Amino acid sequence: MIGLVGWVLRRLVDEAERLYYDPAVVQHQLKELEEQLVSGRIDEQEFDRREDALLDRLAEMRRRSEGGGAA
Repeated sequence: MIGLVGWVLRRLVDEAERLYYDPAVVQHQLKELEEQLVSGRIDEQEFDRREDALLDRLAEMRRRSEGGGAA
């Protein structure tokens, strides 16, 4: 039973990482972020903070795809 739980947890983590580092997901989030800025729902400081985090994810994706592995 413990082995099954470990396997399920590994699968969940793998899927979460796959979604977290999916370029299409990040691009969509960047678009939504820009829409929030334009509509006035967030200010430029919040936009910059969140955009930096998303761009860091894109950079990490590039490192992973180039064989750099996890950070």
